[in-house]
Amino acid sequence: MNIHLLKKTFYKTLFPPKFGNEKIQNLYHFVSQNDSNTEHWEVGGLLSDFICIIKDFEETDIQYFFERISLWNSYYLVIISDKFLETHVRSSIKYDLGLIYAKIFLLYEDSDPYFMIDNLEIAITMYQSQIDKATLIDLMHKIELLYYKKLITKQQNDYHLTFINSLNP
Repeated sequence: MNIHLLKKTFYKTLFPPKFGNEKIQNLYHFVSQNDSNTEHWEVGGLLSDFICIIKDFEETDIQYFFERISLWNSYYLVIISDKFLETHVRSSIKYDLGLIYAKIFLLYEDSDPYFMIDNLEIAITMYQSQIDKATLIDLMHKIELLYYKKLITKQQNDYHLTFINSLNP
């Protein structure tokens, strides 16, 4: 971990970001308060609370989330993305979390891509996502960049590029 990332994480812990959107602020607060036990989020408990927070998001909330994504701790983005893959979340949410997962993947810091790349196909398939051409191109470039930086293997690169090519509209 480099000193800049450590400093950034420390600062965000002491001074959490203030969002101008109540739904996004609630999501941030919830994830930051429950980030130590994410493997125990269950229906009737924290997973249900997470679903309640995100199920009423509208397009403007999602757009705002992406406009302010730099304020999020990378680990929190991984938690959110991971929870998108829960079947109870899938059955409760009305919008395309696969597309949102893909866009988080695109904006996620390059240093730890393996947390999300292996589930990219699952998320897109699970939500039967309709990925626009520009996002597909961005995904291809991100995967190629990860391979170029030696953050993923040739096999991962080839597999994910083949998957992305199969999604062409």
